[in-house]
Amino acid sequence: MNHILFVDDDENILNGLRRRLHGMRPDWEMAFATSAAQAMEMANTMPLDVIITDMRMPGMDGASLLGALQKSHPHITRIILSGFAEEEAVLRTVGPAHQYLAKPCEDSLLVETIENALDLRQLLAGDELRSLVASIETLASPPDTYLRLVKALEDPKVSQEMISQIVSSDIALTAEVLKLTNSAYFAIAQKISSVSHAVRMIGTETLKALALFIGIFRGFDGPPSEADKLLRLCHRSQQIGVTAAMIAEYEQLPRAICQAVPSTGMLSHVGSLILYANRNQEMAEVIKRVETEHIPIEQAELEQFGAAHPEVGAYLLGLWGFPAPVVQAVAYHHRPMDQPHREMNVLTSIYVAQHLTREVGQKESGIDAPSQIDLDYLASIGKADSLGEWENIARIVADKYKSLTQ
Repeated sequence: MNHILFVDDDENILNGLRRRLHGMRPDWEMAFATSAAQAMEMANTMPLDVIITDMRMPGMDGASLLGALQKSHPHITRIILSGFAEEEAVLRTVGPAHQYLAKPCEDSLLVETIENALDLRQLLAGDELRSLVASIETLASPPDTYLRLVKALEDPKVSQEMISQIVSSDIALTAEVLKLTNSAYFAIAQKISSVSHAVRMIGTETLKALALFIGIFRGFDGPPSEADKLLRLCHRSQQIGVTAAMIAEYEQLPRAICQAVPSTGMLSHVGSLILYANRNQEMAEVIKRVETEHIPIEQAELEQFGAAHPEVGAYLLGLWGFPAPVVQAVAYHHRPMDQPHREMNVLTSIYVAQHLTREVGQKESGIDAPSQIDLDYLASIGKADSLGEWENIARIVADKYKSLTQ
């Protein structure tokens, strides 16, 4: 039984939700509160899995309510459902919210959002995963440059010059930012050498993802040969993100989705980077099994650690405050078919990009390995005939990255 709490000072809205969502019983035990104070009292006296609150309410508003719950009940998934018109302002100010939905919201979208949140909670609630993450002491907090960027970007008055200064203070991050902006994704004839220009082009979410990756990489104190593996993983993750973004654009997905894909694609393998950096010898055994037994890497990781890199990455990104859609995409990037969708989306782009990136690399190395892309899944979303064009995109990106990393 899942416990869901809806909060809104308009009783008519709550009555409408109660009536329209009645069919979700008995899977959902739903409760309703007309104020933030009442919601806080209910959170203290009953189990809650998800809370959905309006933004504008008298007294304590939705942002303040979720901020309080984030401290007192951090396990609760927190969603804003609001008619507040200035959505961008809401997204800047509601840090404690996992997700934002705008009124009017279709019942199907509301139900799907809540179900996805519940599914993700179950996926990331295993004792093995929690124990694995807890054993990695270096993960107490995200890297310093990432934290500085997040803090700066939370200020709506922050200047482009200040962001550029933060990036320029980190030599490794500067190099990666310039390399990414000169990649195939941006299709620019002239070479970009200005950090300020690169920062404007790359976008804040991709910038934060790069800062996170570089910070984790820098924290590795193993031998140089192993450090090279981590750097290659950073570059491969960038390549996946760019390939996924170009596939999303080719399929004419909404602009907002296309802009989010590069950073999500990069973050999809942050769990791998963490395992390489902190459990290097065990990961060597994992890779050996993958190569000799021809099993999926996530299966070998699961058997070795009790959790695989998608769950490790998603769990940590959730702890570090990344948006719920990003966390979900990272968690399911190897098995998008397990999510309730029947159309091309972010997950599809990242899923095929990671496979095609590897397959193109294998072909260039003379390895003739069978594709692991689930053709039945592609057929179920009406994209079985797109694979050839997607492979051409992956090859173009691979050629561009080859020149950038030489």
